[in-house]
Amino acid sequence: MSLTSLIFALGLASPEAQATAPAITPETPVPTAMATEAQRGITSYPPDFFAEQRPSTAFDMITRLPGFRLDRGDSARGFAGTAGNVLVNGERPTTKSENLEDILKRISASAVERVELIRGGAPGIDMQGQTILANVVIKSTVQVETVANIQTYLYPDGLFGPLLELQASRRNGINEIEGSLKASVDRTDQTFDGGSRVTSFPDGRPTVREAVKGYDQIQIYEARGAIQRAAPGGRIRVNGKIAYFSFDRDVVYTRYQPSPGRQDSGETRQEWTGEFGARYDARLGPRTDLQLVFLQNLGDDTYGSTLALPGRAEVYRERDKTGESILRGELKHRRSQALSLEGSLEGAYNVLDGDIRYGVNGAPVDIGPPHVKVEELRGEAAGKAVWRASPKLTVEAGARMEVSRITQSGGIDVERSFFYPKPRVLATWSPNSVDQLRVRVEREVGQLDFGDFIASADLTAGSQDGADANLQPQRSWVGEVAWERRFWGAGSISTTLTHAEISDAVDYRPLKGGGDAPSNIGSGRSDQFVIALTLPTQKLGISGGQVKARFSWFDSEVTDPVTFDKRRITNATPFVCNLSFTRDMPGGRWSWGASTNCPNEYSRFRLGEVRTQRFDQYFEGFVEWKPSADLTVRTTLSNWTSRNVTRERVIYKGSRADNIVDRVEYRSLPFEPYLFIQVRQRLG
Repeated sequence: MSLTSLIFALGLASPEAQATAPAITPETPVPTAMATEAQRGITSYPPDFFAEQRPSTAFDMITRLPGFRLDRGDSARGFAGTAGNVLVNGERPTTKSENLEDILKRISASAVERVELIRGGAPGIDMQGQTILANVVIKSTVQVETVANIQTYLYPDGLFGPLLELQASRRNGINEIEGSLKASVDRTDQTFDGGSRVTSFPDGRPTVREAVKGYDQIQIYEARGAIQRAAPGGRIRVNGKIAYFSFDRDVVYTRYQPSPGRQDSGETRQEWTGEFGARYDARLGPRTDLQLVFLQNLGDDTYGSTLALPGRAEVYRERDKTGESILRGELKHRRSQALSLEGSLEGAYNVLDGDIRYGVNGAPVDIGPPHVKVEELRGEAAGKAVWRASPKLTVEAGARMEVSRITQSGGIDVERSFFYPKPRVLATWSPNSVDQLRVRVEREVGQLDFGDFIASADLTAGSQDGADANLQPQRSWVGEVAWERRFWGAGSISTTLTHAEISDAVDYRPLKGGGDAPSNIGSGRSDQFVIALTLPTQKLGISGGQVKARFSWFDSEVTDPVTFDKRRITNATPFVCNLSFTRDMPGGRWSWGASTNCPNEYSRFRLGEVRTQRFDQYFEGFVEWKPSADLTVRTTLSNWTSRNVTRERVIYKGSRADNIVDRVEYRSLPFEPYLFIQVRQRLG
């Protein structure tokens, strides 16, 4: 049976027949959720559901949830609206500097009581703007643990990239204390040999051919800790983190046609970041909860790049000091089992203080104000109601009202104020125990990237970004329809269609003084269609197997501010797909799997250039061995096929509006396969 035929058959299967099927227990060959609380829209997965897999961490458990894909969150300013789609004990972690994957990997599977999958919302649960959430519930019994993680990348040239991490934790009911230290020295896919760059000229000038070689290194050092204790009326949690990151890269272009030559470029970055967070949770009454959050982030980022050609030396330097202070209060009231109300207030102060320097052959060159300071004061009030109208229908309706003031000084002194209402309605209909339809209508408002207010230079590519002091947030009305069907206990198939009507789309636009910069280019639209499949293979004759697939098509349209033609949005990828197969062998000691990402590409449209980046298909496979409950060894072979990454630059004489091509540059960078070895040892 083909995969297409199988999906079609699942779509036509009788929901009544599935709904009345006998309950599936952990001993049944096909794993299933042990409890479905249909009245609340929550499916609970106890440890027995994952028994065949023998997971080491909560992250391992999350990756096996049917129909679920981890969203790690984003780094936008503020606290509301930046969360991912995983909660821990019903709460969002009080951090913005750590992604959810790292947090989940620090929670041992033995400490997890159950994992809840919440589809479409439920009374009393903050969905964090998501339509599907996972909630990791930790056991309340005493859990004391020390874990050592030793990882390394092994490369064909003999180099390796080690990562060492030591973490310790103690949990006893409401009391928790944990900490970790991490150090890593590695490289990225910007290390390569055997690359090439070919530059051709339509006017007949000789083609230029160059060999390309690159080397880079990154270093990461982190220390973090958290403590939670009982407090008057509830509990308080305090967490902190300090981190250092450095990056060095050198790229050499060696010309061998039509004449010998050489171009050297380099990049360096050193960044210090620190975070302090505090959260207070209190029960004000049997149905009313209060949460207060304070978060402080500080950063100091120094970046430099160089370019050396015969008779020409360019140097660019930038230093950015950043800070964010957030204070948030949220009140939740459960009117009944079917209705809950939520209200919140949030205030934030953000600052970026940046200095830039650019010079050619020792002489300074003006590409923009050398010093720019951007500050934002922002406030947001929000209200939401979640109503379970019937066991089959849940409606979530609310709005966030955002007001902000942004001031910019240095070169251009500007102060602007914004007010944006952001209503949201989500309706979830579950006609039976296996089908669910979700409909969402929402107004989304993007955030201004403070870095867009500072001019910058890409010396390797020979391009510059200007700065538009009048840049406004992009706004969209978004409509979304999603359908999901669950089958075979641990199987799921879903389709999602999303349409957005965009106002003040942010893209590159010519500046009056010359050059271009991220700016508003008018209205546009975007459409996305996603098919996601989780397929247990027990009924196909393969025990312990799971197939996951996700196909995403993206179409967009804006009016190009240079040519006035219709085109897709800059950096939009038309098609993305991910497929994986994992199998847990009988006995629970061995697992193996393979995955692939389809080829993809995206383009950037500038005043005098169109730059397109293309990625070949990517493959990797792993074998995991668990000789005991305390030791896990995993070996991954990545990039089997030596994926090629290409960049095509069509560079025009002057503006693209004149349609006179000066040259076409084609760069090809091959990347070799590599091994990734992970050892996780529980010490106690």
